[in-house]
Amino acid sequence: MNLIRLTALFFKGLERNFKIIRYGNVPDIYKTAVFMERYAFAKNGLRAYPRSIKELGKHLLRPKLKIYDLPSVSAIYCGGSANNEREFSFFSELLEDTPSLDVYQRPSNLSFVPSKEVKKTPQERVLSVLVFFFCCLYLLRVKLGPISLKYLIYYSKVFLQLYCSARRQGLRARLAVVANDHTDFPVVTSMIMQYFEVPVVYVQHAEISESFPALDFDVSILRNKQSLIKYRDIGKARGDVFIVPRRDKDDRFEQVFEGSSQTKTSAVIYLSSVYNCDALRDTIALLESNPSVEMVAVKPHPRDDVGMLKAIPGIKIVDSIPTYQHVAVVPNSSVVVELLEKGVPVFQNFELDEVGRDYYGFVENGIVCEISAKDLSLEFWKTDFYNGHWLARFSQYSPSVDETWREAMPRLESKIKSYLTPTAVF
Repeated sequence: MNLIRLTALFFKGLERNFKIIRYGNVPDIYKTAVFMERYAFAKNGLRAYPRSIKELGKHLLRPKLKIYDLPSVSAIYCGGSANNEREFSFFSELLEDTPSLDVYQRPSNLSFVPSKEVKKTPQERVLSVLVFFFCCLYLLRVKLGPISLKYLIYYSKVFLQLYCSARRQGLRARLAVVANDHTDFPVVTSMIMQYFEVPVVYVQHAEISESFPALDFDVSILRNKQSLIKYRDIGKARGDVFIVPRRDKDDRFEQVFEGSSQTKTSAVIYLSSVYNCDALRDTIALLESNPSVEMVAVKPHPRDDVGMLKAIPGIKIVDSIPTYQHVAVVPNSSVVVELLEKGVPVFQNFELDEVGRDYYGFVENGIVCEISAKDLSLEFWKTDFYNGHWLARFSQYSPSVDETWREAMPRLESKIKSYLTPTAVF
């Protein structure tokens, strides 16, 4: 074990994990109710520290440890959400002609592999104490609260588990793929793979903000030019960066220019994971009272509790983006780009959540129009906003508008092939 290198990577990953929650000054979008309640004791001033340290010890100093059954594959994945899995499928299909790269399947994903509880070895007990000590030190670096404590517990626990799993079994993978650059399991995977010198590929799964960490991967496959601009503003990128659209130009794309001519339309409200229920009820009521809106539906976020939504009388819920023509009313959500690519005119109403105005910068960058509650009774979609000038701006977010991205594909294919091809030993 190279303890100095392992320690450096532990803290490096911890910094990436905590940057997204602003080192304890947590944005509302990350204040999950269940953890705010579970770790409520962590916001009680100085008294919070002894209880938080005790909680850390409960998780890190246990006599047993969860060990993952690491898959025997050439490319290993990490990410359990539907959005992450979508990117993994995209990656394996994009490079389907690469030798040794199979089509993505869940058994190759660390988020779904079997695990078991085992008794810690003496070395693992010592490492657990060291990680516990590191976490106690890190409490002095961040603002303590329920969410920051949750992040510290989950990151450190998974770091121990994955490192010890790799030490016990050995890593057979020649490549690791993640689709998230700031949450615990993917960040830990990236750090552990760096420790064992396994190349890591990052496949961006959603739009980003300035709160994200800098690119720190051997290969990064971004969604658009705007993401690259934002990442460069955040910090210097390590490794090679490619921009590849997630889909070809949609046959319905031109419909985005037709919305303004619609006398009547349907409206779909696309929720974020932290929507305001009262604001949602008001939005539905205002749209339903608009004589030019024929139908109103709600598309929940993948993490939303649909049961709570069904309690709203008369609500119509859709589980995917409808194929019929409609306008989209959206709070802070990265679904904006996908909707526009499918030809759906988007209008952002930031009153629908409590994240704050224009978290992703879509309004500031001229990609969508902003509306408020008072506009919902009007024909707000009748605007010339979506025109040729808008298309030039949107091309920064959607490389499928042109074909120049294809020029870099041979270099990307060669890079991935070099990682997966065993080095001959003479």
